[in-house]
Amino acid sequence: MLKYNSLTVPPERTVTTGVQSDTGSTLLDGLTPAQREAATLQGAVLVLAGAGTGKTRTLTAGVAWRIVARGVPASRILAVTFTNKAAKEMTGRIRNLLTGQAVPSWCGTFHGLGARQLRLEPEVATLRPGFDILDADDSKRLVKRTLKAMNINPAGAGEGPDPLKQICKRIATFKDNLITPDEAPGRVEAMIAQSQAAHGTIDPDGMRMAARVYLEYQRRLREANAADFGDLLLWPTKAMQRDELYRRRWAERFDCILADEYQDICYVQYAWLRLLAANHGEIFVVGDDDQSVYSFRGADITYIRRFVHDFPQARQVCLEDNFRSTGHILSAANAVIAQDKKRLGKTLRTIKALGEPIEIVGFHNPEGEAAGLVAEIKRRGGGGVAWEDMAVMYRSNHMSRQIEESMMRGHVPYVLVGDVGFYQRGEIKDALALLRLAARPDDFQSDEAFRRVCNIPARGLGPKALAEIQDEAALHDVSLLRAVETAKLPPKAKAAALAFVEAVRSAAPSNSGSLADQLSLLLDRTGYRAMLRDSRAEETEDRLENLQELVTLAGGFHNASELLDHAALASAAPGEATDGRVQLMTLHKGKGLEFPHVFLPGWDALSFPSNYGDHDEERRLAYVALTRGMLRVSITHVEYRRGFTRPSCFIDDIPTENRVIGWLHDQAKGSLPAVGIGARALAELDSLELSRQFSRG
Repeated sequence: MLKYNSLTVPPERTVTTGVQSDTGSTLLDGLTPAQREAATLQGAVLVLAGAGTGKTRTLTAGVAWRIVARGVPASRILAVTFTNKAAKEMTGRIRNLLTGQAVPSWCGTFHGLGARQLRLEPEVATLRPGFDILDADDSKRLVKRTLKAMNINPAGAGEGPDPLKQICKRIATFKDNLITPDEAPGRVEAMIAQSQAAHGTIDPDGMRMAARVYLEYQRRLREANAADFGDLLLWPTKAMQRDELYRRRWAERFDCILADEYQDICYVQYAWLRLLAANHGEIFVVGDDDQSVYSFRGADITYIRRFVHDFPQARQVCLEDNFRSTGHILSAANAVIAQDKKRLGKTLRTIKALGEPIEIVGFHNPEGEAAGLVAEIKRRGGGGVAWEDMAVMYRSNHMSRQIEESMMRGHVPYVLVGDVGFYQRGEIKDALALLRLAARPDDFQSDEAFRRVCNIPARGLGPKALAEIQDEAALHDVSLLRAVETAKLPPKAKAAALAFVEAVRSAAPSNSGSLADQLSLLLDRTGYRAMLRDSRAEETEDRLENLQELVTLAGGFHNASELLDHAALASAAPGEATDGRVQLMTLHKGKGLEFPHVFLPGWDALSFPSNYGDHDEERRLAYVALTRGMLRVSITHVEYRRGFTRPSCFIDDIPTENRVIGWLHDQAKGSLPAVGIGARALAELDSLELSRQFSRG
């Protein structure tokens, strides 16, 4: 049997055009010349689609054109993207273009199509028909059981705050790089040697342990007849590399391969696509190296930049007509990304007017920045801009806290996109439950709060003990907290429960201390804050910061009741409709979205570019941020954020003719947009005593 171990592409095969060129011409109605050219090209095609240039329209027109004008059967076309939402949109658009004709059945996500391939021939992964697919949580639990069976303490599994998560990530990375369990030990040793020779940083013990666990974990997957997400592409791709007959059998199923978001692919996706397209070279990919911002997920920008090397006969078409943004916005974005000397290169041009310049507004500190930003959002809302037409995008999740608080104080409706609101975060709900208990320890109203936190940290008050406490409370018609005192519990659990009751009662409201003092005392005496400090979970630092933020905020309220009411009415729950709400999100979550008004806080040197990210990728993230705006983009920065700082270097890249210092309405009034506007905005927004903490003095 022939073995296929190379990704070398054979000479391009000409695909027969089934129908004359005028057939299906209506499919191209409304396309720009560049979109039309891209959609109708044969062979290997790279569509370099800038932000807002209609890449999805071009891709779906390309699929429909191949079916209608070239006569390629829909069943012989494979079209792939990254998310179920994008796949659904792609299929819907193709169906609308084909008006009743069959659409490609092999249209979906990488994992979805890989799963279909694996289900048809599961033996390539030594699986049986009907195998289960484990989600990330199920996979993590299996890794945990594997560690226990191997007598490995996750705490010794390597560096990092969450060793179990680190092992899971390393196993996933092995699979994304086409490394099987048998190959992992040898590959790890080679990586360690290479890193040490280059004086790089690597965790040799953690890597070796991950390779050992990978082998046993995969054995347990096979034993359970199960696959995780990484298996769905790993084994079909490995089989195509190793077995030429298998590869040809799959490659010959399709006459055309089309891929979306090519800048975001990892190695296994890259290899899978190339192996499927190796016979005919009919591969059409759409992407933008300027928007490659997901390296932390395994995306490798190299593959889009080497496409014409991989397919020497490839044609490259640039989509540069932007339908989204005004001239000032695009000039700013073009100037920022032009500093990346490795990019493939294109220049976006608008079909709109010049529009308004980018506003650059400085503040003293993050609190003033958030307040000033919300004051401007309120001003625009009062001027007729719909709330849902405005978005606030920031580099890191933790930056949302001050903005959320200012939104709430200003009575501005908002929703967090792809994140949990401040008052919906687990640690915040736990802290508020403790506060409710301390405020009303003997009230039935506090029973739900007791149920939430009585066993955090663990005190032996599991379901059985809680049931005993509930029975005791019902018998004596008292609160659950009071029932602890007489409930019949095991000695150890009883002692821990009574200590919890004492901690709650000892932190009852008093005239001598503030609400912030009371909350801080509760977190310490109940052991909640210590539990987080002792945790090695990756999000520990963020959770502690969130608690400290809540303690600070509590200082602005007279009593627990005020704060609890404030939190209950705070914001939309995760997943709630975005209509009628300002949208808050990270820059990464904003990719692919667009808004008439975009606010970009935190553009100072201590926040953006991030110290943890690759500088070139941070620049691409700045480009993505700017190109989310349709009509206006406003950038803010601070003088002090955990230390004195200066404006981000990305602001310096924006040409002076495309930016203005301060809010545009201040320019019109002739006022000076100086640092310190945050204090004035706070005075407008804040009817609570909290404002005194944020004034500059």
